[in-house]
Amino acid sequence: MANKHGQTLDITLTSDEPPIGIKIAEPPGVTSDNLPLSTWGASYILANELHTLNIPIPPKNEMSNHPPILELGAGTGLVGISASLLLKRNAILTDLPTILPGVAANISVNAPVLSKAGLNLQTGLLDWNDPSSLIGYTPDGLHAATSITLDSHKFSVILAADTVYDPDHPSLLSSTVSTWLSRTPDARFVLCYPLRMAYLDIIRDLWERLDAAGLECVTEGQRQGDDPSWDEEAPYEWSMWAWTSGRVASGGGEG
Repeated sequence: MANKHGQTLDITLTSDEPPIGIKIAEPPGVTSDNLPLSTWGASYILANELHTLNIPIPPKNEMSNHPPILELGAGTGLVGISASLLLKRNAILTDLPTILPGVAANISVNAPVLSKAGLNLQTGLLDWNDPSSLIGYTPDGLHAATSITLDSHKFSVILAADTVYDPDHPSLLSSTVSTWLSRTPDARFVLCYPLRMAYLDIIRDLWERLDAAGLECVTEGQRQGDDPSWDEEAPYEWSMWAWTSGRVASGGGEG
């Protein structure tokens, strides 16, 4: 198990400046699979690697109120919050209903740094078993508020960390990414996971499915967890994906 509970985590957003502190809250009663809400190692690694990946900054769209960044399986929301601060764009951090109050709490506890950057983050429900349905939630993460439809919006950047550990995940994740990633040349899907031996076949399956969907890996890398308190012996791998030229469409519904 490679996770950390409530604290402030130092996240590097640029090599030219000191890390910023992102606070992680632990609201009581927020659980997933009978585990308390916590930040997993791949989220911390990816949050700190985002600034090295040269993710294209999504263009501002004055005609849309929808954010251009989507985090899948957000957990504590560390990756989505970090990406929003890095790219200076709003984001919607999604998970299942039992987790959303925890995501909302972490957006709230980081409100000072987000507000200073002019950012307004949201939570949302996106069940990978029904990938075409995305529901924005109230700021407390407790109630459904708005529906985001495919014909009105897709995302320039999709993020996922520690979401590849079940045999069903490759099919579900690749389908969800294919559904919501904007069909533009600069759209990117970025993910990170630990390279545990037990999950290598699942990871291989995911890569094959992303490739079959028309995505190609444009950069990848590995990093050993440099903090022994994460308790993870396996290295972490991240990769960034873009549509192949044949899958890019004009007017891709970018937010």
